[in-house]
Amino acid sequence: MAVTDQFAAFALILGMIFSFSHKIKKSAFIFSILGILGGFLLFGLRVYEPKGMNLFLIALNRKLAVTIAAFALLSLIFTLIAWLINNKFFRFVNIFTLGILIIAVFSYLLPPVLQYTREFVYFGEAGISTNAMLRALGFTLGIIICLLLILSSYEVHKSLRNDKEKYCFLSASILILFFEYGVNAVTALQRLKILKTSDAVFNISVFDVMIWRGANPNAFLYAQLILALIMLVFVIKTHLKPLGGFANRALLRKEKARLRDCRRWSWSLCVFGLIAVFIVVVLHYYDTKPPAEVQPEPYEINNGIISIELTKVSDGHLHKFLYSTPNKFDVRFLVVKKPAGTAYGVGLDACEICGIAGYYERGNDEVVCRRCDVVMNKNTIGFKGGCNPIPFEYEIKDGKIFIEVKELEKHETRFK
Repeated sequence: MAVTDQFAAFALILGMIFSFSHKIKKSAFIFSILGILGGFLLFGLRVYEPKGMNLFLIALNRKLAVTIAAFALLSLIFTLIAWLINNKFFRFVNIFTLGILIIAVFSYLLPPVLQYTREFVYFGEAGISTNAMLRALGFTLGIIICLLLILSSYEVHKSLRNDKEKYCFLSASILILFFEYGVNAVTALQRLKILKTSDAVFNISVFDVMIWRGANPNAFLYAQLILALIMLVFVIKTHLKPLGGFANRALLRKEKARLRDCRRWSWSLCVFGLIAVFIVVVLHYYDTKPPAEVQPEPYEINNGIISIELTKVSDGHLHKFLYSTPNKFDVRFLVVKKPAGTAYGVGLDACEICGIAGYYERGNDEVVCRRCDVVMNKNTIGFKGGCNPIPFEYEIKDGKIFIEVKELEKHETRFK
């Protein structure tokens, strides 16, 4: 899913670029290899030098987003010039800008995708398990879908009748890419402290751009797929029947076969596009759909002290509770028995990193953060740090957990 989500839109552009002359195809292939090598290099630096290179790589990633936006604009300009002016120099510059764009996009997209290969096995899982194999299979299928999108986009774009039509669709696709990474560049420049959230771009604030991007993560993929749909409909419509005369029936059959192949590739592009949409929309929804909230359990409260029977929370499962403060804040907290010994983990249903997103139980023994999907080590619940639940003071005696409501009221503003 992550592969398709990241690469599906760019796969359509890459197929269009490959469909031009042999010289452009060869150059695009070389630039793609360089971009893939650059992506692996950055991924390697992130993995093996996380401490020394972390801040540098974060800054570099943001600069790459700006670079992609800049070269998408340059590629668009010189693609239009190469379309309008059949000049050797402008064609060379067009190939060069497209090449740098390809390298930059691969270098930007590949490292986070490769990072998923390190997450096939979740914390606490066996190295070889059904879930790990399914994740690896999904990753592989994502690569296959993107390769098929490149191939079908290549064949459909190649089926266009002349360079004018090819340049037209490629220019539209690069324009969409420019808008996509233009939005990403605005966010990147804000992170680099070059832009402020209050700054405006065409009377739209940087903050509004960032909010829109977060709320519409697949908007530009849909735009690329709509463009691909227009292109394949155009090819189908112009390849329904042979035009002109033929010296013999053999040539006529050959032309009919060619037209039939063009229509089939058009339908294949439609099918693979629909599969990509299904993956990034439907599967993504079910994969990220938050599980049902654990309902707060009852407890006793006397003289400002909450008491919870240990027998009610000693099954090793996650138990949640809720205390409404006098200021009308609903403070959620949780209790879980630790696997080792008789200790209990007690903390807020919130952490310092992900805020009040809270936790849920996956399977029979995993406590997972709702926002970042990190699996908690139950033995560390009750300790500070990382994505652990925020701890607070409590006492265990006489078979009960005792919590002063004042301890919970200290954290009430976290639950605004």
